Amino acid sequence: MLKEHQPRVLLMDLDSFDIEELLARQLVSRTAEESVKVLALSANLDPGTALKVLLGGAQGFLHKDTPVQGLVDAIRAVDRGGVALDPQVASELVTALRFSGPSGVPAGPGNGVKLTPRQRQILGLIGHGLTNVEIADQLQLGRPTVKTHISSLLRTLDLRDRTQLAVYACTHGFRAHAAVP
Repeated sequence: MLKEHQPRVLLMDLDSFDIEELLARQLVSRTAEESVKVLALSANLDPGTALKVLLGGAQGFLHKDTPVQGLVDAIRAVDRGGVALDPQVASELVTALRFSGPSGVPAGPGNGVKLTPRQRQILGLIGHGLTNVEIADQLQLGRPTVKTHISSLLRTLDLRDRTQLAVYACTHGFRAHAAVP
C-alpha cells in the first residue's frame, strides 16, 4: 500500500497490532525505505513503548484521543521534518530518562560528547520540536547551514534521524541550551 499510495506521513495505530519491538522496527524500517514518516498512536501512554517506537524510527507518538486539530498539527509538524509527542509522554519520558539515561548511565549534558556551542544550541532547539526553517529563522542562519549542523550532529552522536536527535536532546539536557520564543 505504501508503494501504491505513496503517503508522506503514516498514522500507525499501535493498538491494532500485538506490537513487539521487532514488529515496530520492521514496519518503521519499511516506511523509511519508502520515505514515509511515521506518527504512532496509542491508548497507552507508556513512555517505554514510546521510546521503543521512537528509537525504531517513528517521528511521533500521540494518544489516540488527541483532538482533531492537535492531530492535524502533529501530522503537519512531522511532514515538515519535526517531531510530535504527547505532552504527558514527553514529560514522563524526560523525567524517567533524566535520572537513568537510555542505557542506565546518568544523563548529563552530552555525557562527554564534544559539541560546539552552536551545535548544542541547535540540538536544544530540535529538542523543543523546532523545524529547520524555525531554527534558521530564530538563529538568523541559512537553511543549508542548519542542515549541515544537523548532519554533523547525526554523525557525531551516531544517530539515525531527527527524531533520535530530539530524544537525545531531551534525555541529555540539551533543551536548556536553547531559548525558545
